[in-house]
Amino acid sequence: MDFERNENTLERLRKISIFDFTDYSEYLNSYVNEYGKYSHGPFNLKNWAKRLGYRSASSLAMVLNKQRIPTWKMIASLSEDFKLSKNERKYFELLVDLERKKQAGEPIHEILKETHRLSGLKEYQQINFDQFVVISDWHCYVIKRLVSNKNFIDDLDWIYRALRRKVTKAKIKESIDSLISVGMLSRDDKGQLVDSNPQTHTGNQIPSAAIRNHHKGMLMRGIEAIEEQDVSSRMFQGLTLNMKKDADLESAFEDIKKFINKFNKKYSKDGAGDSVYQLSMMLYEHTDISNEVEQ
Repeated sequence: MDFERNENTLERLRKISIFDFTDYSEYLNSYVNEYGKYSHGPFNLKNWAKRLGYRSASSLAMVLNKQRIPTWKMIASLSEDFKLSKNERKYFELLVDLERKKQAGEPIHEILKETHRLSGLKEYQQINFDQFVVISDWHCYVIKRLVSNKNFIDDLDWIYRALRRKVTKAKIKESIDSLISVGMLSRDDKGQLVDSNPQTHTGNQIPSAAIRNHHKGMLMRGIEAIEEQDVSSRMFQGLTLNMKKDADLESAFEDIKKFINKFNKKYSKDGAGDSVYQLSMMLYEHTDISNEVEQ
């Protein structure tokens, strides 16, 4: 398949929002990975490099593998190829500058502040993947929420019991230290734990082993809850339906995100809640019958 001539595929790929990413390499690799889904063929890096004006694909390959930071010229070429708006290109430039400063050990606070503004995440602190890897275990987020609970006691024994003895005290202490190290928890003037950033955001559908690990942990806790918790304190709902994959799936994802935001605003009670709950929603494809249909 000729990548350059497949304009339908290109238009669908351009719908990938850069504002859902906190790492420029993750954004570019998502573009490459999604190409295979839409085109049903391998991604041709040489054709892409040629379209961008490069004689070989080596520079692009090194950027994708994070072995080289893209030049401003490459950023301009990629921005034009993706048809990025002014704000989207600025955000792309900031992500590249963020990586430069991180590698140089320079302050990144102002860049993070600007990426937060451009992405429109007014209610959430956007954390990067280096931070998320540190706190990817399921209990880290539960501890973070537990700290803002009105009944919280800053005591390892109390936290151990509150977590239903699912996590060792040593692991709890390690997780608290990790949460403090990435700025999601802190200690006040009295030395008590406080939630530094009540709401956090990691982006949308970004490939990451850390995120997969996080969701697997939450799903395992759900399986345990089926056996251990009374039906009066839990609810599991499922819906099996036929959908128009190409026409409806993207819209379905958006509806779920809107519901999650609305649900969170209505029921999240930081400082007033008396228990930590987990809401998990899944929408996935049971079948793969495309080949059968074509035969």
